[in-house]
Amino acid sequence: MNLNHFYHYYKSKSGGVSISNLLKASEDFTSSLDWLKKPDTDAPTITGGVTDPNGGTDAQRVNFTANRQSRVQQSVTLSASTQYTFSVYARVNTGTDQFRLRNVTLSAAEAKTVTTSWTRFEYTFTTTTGGVYELSIQNTENVAANIEFFGAMLNVGSSANAYVKVDPSTGGSAPTPAYSGFGDAYGGVTAYYSLRKFTEAETLNAIRVRRSSDDTEQDIGFDSNGDLDSTALLAFVGTGGTDNGYVTKWYDQSGNGNDAINADASEQPLVVSGGTLVEENSKAAIDFDGVDDKLGFTSNLNIGGSPSIIGVLNTAAGDIAWRAGGSDYWYFQTSQLLRYRNGDFDASWTNSDGLPVMTGSQKLVATYKNSTSVELAVDGTSIATKSSGTGTDGFFNNIGSNLLNIDGVWQELIIFDSNQSGNRTGIETNINDHFDIYTP
Repeated sequence: MNLNHFYHYYKSKSGGVSISNLLKASEDFTSSLDWLKKPDTDAPTITGGVTDPNGGTDAQRVNFTANRQSRVQQSVTLSASTQYTFSVYARVNTGTDQFRLRNVTLSAAEAKTVTTSWTRFEYTFTTTTGGVYELSIQNTENVAANIEFFGAMLNVGSSANAYVKVDPSTGGSAPTPAYSGFGDAYGGVTAYYSLRKFTEAETLNAIRVRRSSDDTEQDIGFDSNGDLDSTALLAFVGTGGTDNGYVTKWYDQSGNGNDAINADASEQPLVVSGGTLVEENSKAAIDFDGVDDKLGFTSNLNIGGSPSIIGVLNTAAGDIAWRAGGSDYWYFQTSQLLRYRNGDFDASWTNSDGLPVMTGSQKLVATYKNSTSVELAVDGTSIATKSSGTGTDGFFNNIGSNLLNIDGVWQELIIFDSNQSGNRTGIETNINDHFDIYTP
């Protein structure tokens, strides 16, 4: 630490300078009144008494779990259209490692590489509107990481000011994370199927589940973080090794009533398998078996001639698909990787288009069609635009199976009956902010 930083650190502890650090508990990540440890079931643990840059023992070790969502997070009220710098000192005991400084609200982050020397890392961002922002110090990969931190700080400006210590809060309640769903940001959705809450004020359920032990069914909603209420789900299905929970209905949260259902027990996908929640990247998922699992509509879902289709899924190897009725479909194949057909419009993407491998990993896949072409984006990157035909009205009759069958898990499917390519970045950022699929 340079002398200027040390001077401000010393004077702030003795009351000699005014506080300019907008964060609280800047040296105490264990403060439950200031720092949230997320996610709830896979949060990091904190070890205190670690040697800090000044030779004292005020640093702490954050033991991130093997989950890239593992993080400590603080809410802070910021002004509109203002530049801020988020900073922290960090090091590791041996080798190198990485962590992210992240603005959860803005869905933006910067990865930092840490060595055995104390280094101050900075991340500068500019707010949009005024209000509460969520800032996190977060893991980068689904691999455990033990990183030592000292002196978290947030100040106005394009670079970090001299460090100022701020003590933890006393009294009051623990912070509540702000939740903003997809529907809070984007209107005009034709159908919204997800295991996250559509809007902050949403009162609908996510899915209806049949338990295998007695074929009783129950609706399952959401927890306070906007995720599927897995606690209520497992309490209903049971956690015995033979207990299964099958999805009989995937609710359309858009309010348009396009629920996807299946009363045939042999064709219902799983959400609890052998008493264990089906998950992908630490969030609930629906598992289709690749044989005959599907959820259908009581009447064909009209998506028009220029729809936008966005999905969060992980597919298995081999020929697999999500397909619509009639001549309309959106599916994955070993040979073509991804093919999209809407009436007389037909486009496919192969390895020659630079398409990432679709099988075996969670992906955010999106197609945006106008009257003559369709754009494909994978994990926030536009892959290519294909031109073919003029397009006609499209109709979907089920999720999961029609000639070809999806073998893999789904977490979200969003359908617009209009071209949303102008909103592509915002839409995909919103989705990634919740599911944390790729590093922005």
